[in-house]
Amino acid sequence: METLAINLNHHQLTEPANIGKLLNHLFVPHTGNYNKLVYELQREFKWGGSPDVKSIIFDRVKYDETTGKGSFRILLDISFTFGCEDVITEKQDQTSEWTFEVDRTEMMMRLYSSPYVDSRSTADEF
Repeated sequence: METLAINLNHHQLTEPANIGKLLNHLFVPHTGNYNKLVYELQREFKWGGSPDVKSIIFDRVKYDETTGKGSFRILLDISFTFGCEDVITEKQDQTSEWTFEVDRTEMMMRLYSSPYVDSRSTADEF
């Protein structure tokens, strides 16, 4: 399971908890945070060829303000390129499940990818 740590500012922590809005604000396309998220999604979907994430939508956002913990689902459109066959396959409405924790003391949001994502193994090097 991979972890993304995103720094938050004071304003993001003081406004009423609208985590869906915050996620969309933190992951604006083509920003550093967005690119990190895309990288993790591409790792999760690497089994389908060479993945290229086309769009991301946050869905089923849940947040418990008391514990600072929550979850969401990502709906994504992704294309896979198979270089040897010169084939591109488009897949729409793929899903990825995430959990997160908001740490108000450290002013940080930690996002945890699906526990089913394979991590890189040193066995892959041989």
